[in-house]
Amino acid sequence: MMYYFLIFIIALIIISTYIKFFYKKQPDKGFEIFKKSLSIITFSLFIFRYLFADMPMENIFSLTDNSPFNTTGEAAFAIILNWFSVGAILVVLLNSFFNIKNLKNLVVGFSLPVSILNIIFLKLNIVAISSATNLQTITFVGILYALTLAVMLVYGIIIAKNIFEEKKIDAKQIKLFLVSIVGILIVTMPSYLIQSIFGAANPSIEIIDFTLHHRLFIYAGFLLPFIIFFIFKNKKKDAIKAALIFISLAGLITFMIGYRFDIITSPNQWPLHLCNTAMYVIPLCLIFKLEKIFYFTYFINVFGAFLAILMPNYGVRNLFEPSVMTFWINHWWAFFMPILIVSLKVYGRPKLKSFIYSIKGFGLYFFAILFLNAWFTNYGTTDFFFLNSDFIVAKLGLWAENLRNITLSFNIFDLNFVFYPVYQLIFFTVYVLVALAMWFVYEQFYTFSDGIVDMKMKKNKNQIEEKNFIMERKNKFGGLVVDLENKEKIIFKNFGKRYGTSKHLTVKNVNLEINSGDVFGFLGPNGAGKSTLIKSVVGLHAISEGSIQVCGYDVERQAVETKKLIGFVPDHYALYEKLSGREYINYIADLYDVNKEDRTKRIDKYVTMLKLTEAIDNKINTYSHGMKQKITIISALVHNPKVWILDEPLTGLDPNSIYQIKACMKQHAEEGNIVFFSSHIIDVVEKICSRIAIIKNGQVVEVKTMKDIELLEDGLEKFYIKTIGEE
Repeated sequence: MMYYFLIFIIALIIISTYIKFFYKKQPDKGFEIFKKSLSIITFSLFIFRYLFADMPMENIFSLTDNSPFNTTGEAAFAIILNWFSVGAILVVLLNSFFNIKNLKNLVVGFSLPVSILNIIFLKLNIVAISSATNLQTITFVGILYALTLAVMLVYGIIIAKNIFEEKKIDAKQIKLFLVSIVGILIVTMPSYLIQSIFGAANPSIEIIDFTLHHRLFIYAGFLLPFIIFFIFKNKKKDAIKAALIFISLAGLITFMIGYRFDIITSPNQWPLHLCNTAMYVIPLCLIFKLEKIFYFTYFINVFGAFLAILMPNYGVRNLFEPSVMTFWINHWWAFFMPILIVSLKVYGRPKLKSFIYSIKGFGLYFFAILFLNAWFTNYGTTDFFFLNSDFIVAKLGLWAENLRNITLSFNIFDLNFVFYPVYQLIFFTVYVLVALAMWFVYEQFYTFSDGIVDMKMKKNKNQIEEKNFIMERKNKFGGLVVDLENKEKIIFKNFGKRYGTSKHLTVKNVNLEINSGDVFGFLGPNGAGKSTLIKSVVGLHAISEGSIQVCGYDVERQAVETKKLIGFVPDHYALYEKLSGREYINYIADLYDVNKEDRTKRIDKYVTMLKLTEAIDNKINTYSHGMKQKITIISALVHNPKVWILDEPLTGLDPNSIYQIKACMKQHAEEGNIVFFSSHIIDVVEKICSRIAIIKNGQVVEVKTMKDIELLEDGLEKFYIKTIGEE
């Protein structure tokens, strides 16, 4: 036993020496490198020890049978301590790569105490992982264990030192810490735990053939992702990713109990079943951002796991048998983890290209498994993905058995290769078609979930509108009632405009939203209603029906507040031409109460940008049409408006001026503002807009993003002509 303590002490001395002579020379950069190195070493030592260990705890029955311990108390303590150790090591690993306060607290409050307990009960743990009866004999597993504890102890002390130097932990952090420990213990629970402590299950409990207990396990597979989703849906992105990596690694470690080193040396027992691969692929995709491979698990593994859940193929009937528990952990994880990852937005919703990648990946996997099945059968029974046996066909009937009886065999040297070409080809084809059906199911699910989100948003919007209405009534329209939900938008709601006593609406039933960051182009023939709509937004025309909101303010009821947010360039401008360009812009700046520093900065910026440096102090009556248009634009931007509205701003300008004004429009939108303009110049609209609307006979008939337009064969010009009905 002393040998192991000696190894532990030597490891501590080496690590401490490293800290003293190297780490202190680069305390900032060195600490991060050192912290990550320690955590990776800890995890690697644990995995190697896990692969080589005998783990007699797997065979303990009710804490007594097959137990290498002297008492049931020793057995229970060793089982629980090894259970806690898995979570402690994973916390250490994740803490080095995620800057999350709760992880640091877990290292100090959970991982460090667990490592100290492991050191105190080192003898008990050596027995637990190696079945060693003579502790004077040193073992490879024991050496790895002692090294793991040394590294974990040093890591925990370093993090503890940093934690205690910071401010006191508050009650909220303590609550999160305790809840996290419960979650850690649930997802890291070993598959042998229940059998080791309680023995066999009631013989009548069978989770097969759609018995009640089997159905309960199926229901659990659907319920678990919803529970995890609602726990994490409002958490920060880093916290979500860290939690998912933790869950996937915990599942992998539990799964690996059946694939120790002696199994790895037997190729026909490798974990190459489709659902087995998910246990390795999911954590790799989360850690290394393997997007294309992830969608393989999303479309292929999920369905395979679902079929396995419906048709479990374990030979034993004891529910608490470790192999049965491992089966369910494996297939639950493979079934819901990819869906959960997309639901929590770690990976985006797949596009058609992603589906095609997944089918290509499945093709490579399928034909590789065909070959490996035929090859490894020469060394023992091999049936990866059930392509060699009659497990699937036996459930389908005699016709499937007859198809499987069609074989193709040949020899390569002294190895015999047997294939079932018709059965295996049909298997592949059906699976691809089912994967395509999965695409359809996912799309329906997304449509449903989007509908739920929309309903929730509408409900919230209605609540805000009701609250605003009550406030307006109280203030008799005099208060500053702001629709906070829409403070970054222009919103037309059932807007209509008629002139004078006319019964005819010039513009009618306009429902439109323009978002922050948009360059929004407004197209339509002469007389369609473009200028009418724009002049209603800026307050030059009264609103006949409906309403218009600008950044949360009602245009009609809060005209002053609205105008402060708008910069307007009309189609026919009128300037004070006896003033110089600078004098006129300063006059407009005075109207908007722009301070001297800001106006000077903005005037200099736009004068330079629009090439007016030499003419800015000349009288406006000496300017060309293009120069006057530029002065109008600078005047509209001098107060840095949230909304910049332009009515036919590029008419009659030379190409140089058009280019400069386009640059202004793009820059203003990129700064998070709204640019809303009408134009007849299709090419300009197509190049600078993010969205467009087409108005015809006073009605908005089309609203498109430019991405939508790019997908059209004929481009914007022909789409516009077709929409307004002109040849």
